[in-house]
Amino acid sequence: MRYIFILCLLSVFGCKPTQLSPNQAVQKLGPNPYFIINDKPVDKSEIMKYNPTDIAIVVTYYGKDATKKFGDKAKDGAVAISTKSFARDKYETFFKSYSKDYAKVMNEINTNDIQYILNDRILTSNFEGDLALVNNKLIKELKILDQKTLVDKYQITDKKVGVKIECKRPKSLYNSKKKF
Repeated sequence: MRYIFILCLLSVFGCKPTQLSPNQAVQKLGPNPYFIINDKPVDKSEIMKYNPTDIAIVVTYYGKDATKKFGDKAKDGAVAISTKSFARDKYETFFKSYSKDYAKVMNEINTNDIQYILNDRILTSNFEGDLALVNNKLIKELKILDQKTLVDKYQITDKKVGVKIECKRPKSLYNSKKKF
């Protein structure tokens, strides 16, 4: 019964930044891991307040990586969780700083009218965590697509604007070929 909720999250979202399977990730955690939700330390009971469908990213840290990042309180490992809304804020902030065109679109259009396309994969659900991983080291291009291009090239008729992102795959992302 140890960390069943964590295992559930890792099974759905994978463990990052290592390439361990969710089961391996949970087994590597000590008896008292350090928990962080949306960059804030929390008691482990706090994670039970979150619906797994609201979670975008689960990152696990072990050994020296955990203590180097979080100090001695993470000697049994650390689990950092980002909600979808937190991840969305992160990627939108990054994309705005990366592209003036993106910043302009975000000021002019409802976010529900935007279709994200990552490495030619049309993102339809649970993509916030993937986009939140995009950074200056990974991104190659961010291009705004008009509605005509969305229809002609991708057969997307229910969105007004497309955001096409080309980037490298994170090397340490669990199951990265499916996500990037």
